Amino acid sequence: MKAISKVWSFVSTACAMNSSTVLMVRAYLITASLAAASIEIPVLASLDLFDVSESVFLSRVFRASVVIAIVTAVLATRYAARAAFRSAVLHNQATVSAANARSIAVSQACPLRALVILHLRFNRRSVEVAAHA
Repeated sequence: MKAISKVWSFVSTACAMNSSTVLMVRAYLITASLAAASIEIPVLASLDLFDVSESVFLSRVFRASVVIAIVTAVLATRYAARAAFRSAVLHNQATVSAANARSIAVSQACPLRALVILHLRFNRRSVEVAAHA
């Protein structure tokens, strides 16, 4: 039993990731999974409503196009999040924290707050809630 605990301890410390890395990976995975779900809904609808053959969706061309669509959706989301962040900085709704240069304070009044926070997660920056920035 001690050997298993030593191995598990080694694996957990050797494979440990920084919390900002975990948040970044989680942001990418959630974005990709939402893109995949948004592709899956029309596929399922076309199977039921339009009697499209399942073999269409099992082809390599369809699978490759889905991968390209997911990557494109993640890149488009990243671009939109960056644009929202730049807009928030321009309108003083996101500011660099004085205490830590890696931390950004985002105003609660920011209309694109979710995209700004997503941009910060994509770039491994920490987020602080600011009453007004």
